[in-house]
Amino acid sequence: MLSRSGELEAFDELVRRHWAGMNRFLLGYLPSGLSEDVAQETFLRAHRKIDLYDGTKPFAPWLFTIGRRLALNAIRSERRRREVPMEGSFSKQEPKEETISFSPLWQLAKDKLSPDAYGALRLHYAEDLSLEEVASSLGKGKIATKVMLHRARAKLLGFATQLKKQMNEEV
Repeated sequence: MLSRSGELEAFDELVRRHWAGMNRFLLGYLPSGLSEDVAQETFLRAHRKIDLYDGTKPFAPWLFTIGRRLALNAIRSERRRREVPMEGSFSKQEPKEETISFSPLWQLAKDKLSPDAYGALRLHYAEDLSLEEVASSLGKGKIATKVMLHRARAKLLGFATQLKKQMNEEV
């Protein structure tokens, strides 16, 4: 792989190939402004750590693993900032930016599922990664990932059925 030997043009090509998918994936975790920052940090970190990449394996799962970990770190960091209000501070907390680029089903998945289950669904169905690649990205075994995907789909079906029932009762 040329980007491992320091070829910037080769790494630029990897960024071009994976930027849109990475940004879509991160939008599932973060508001749009922050997702772009984390996507950029993902590629910077990948460039700095490219020597750790195993060239015999697909690149996308390795990259999505970095992005997912950075997204989860950003979420934890944001929660910590919100949990520690400054004494005597009168400033209003800004409302959280809503992600508008997702269908209602993806939004429901984001709201109701664990970050791992949501990430597995996004990687497998939205980013078209194989089961093995999703498992690798999440640091889980293939069978555990398959079970997680099955349970996430079943849970979503339950929520969607419940929502549909509520909507029919309101009409």
